[in-house]
Amino acid sequence: MAAPTINNIILPKRTVLVLEDAPGETTGTIFRHSEMGGARFHDQNGGVGAPAENTHILFVREKVTEVIVDGVEYLAMHKNAIVGIIP
Repeated sequence: MAAPTINNIILPKRTVLVLEDAPGETTGTIFRHSEMGGARFHDQNGGVGAPAENTHILFVREKVTEVIVDGVEYLAMHKNAIVGIIP
């Protein structure tokens, strides 16, 4: 199935758009996050991590959907699809 093409998108809370490192990979960089918040990560001590737009991540491929926004192909996913941050 082809990825839907969207020129303007509003992401629900805790949703991110990811640019994958390579086609079929389960790693990528968060490019855009929901403007409604909920896209920052917390470390084990409860501290806030890096802003989502600068984060390299590992994610569950089965929990993402491909979408084309402004001519660029992204993977859209809920924050729960993210397994971890890659430093």
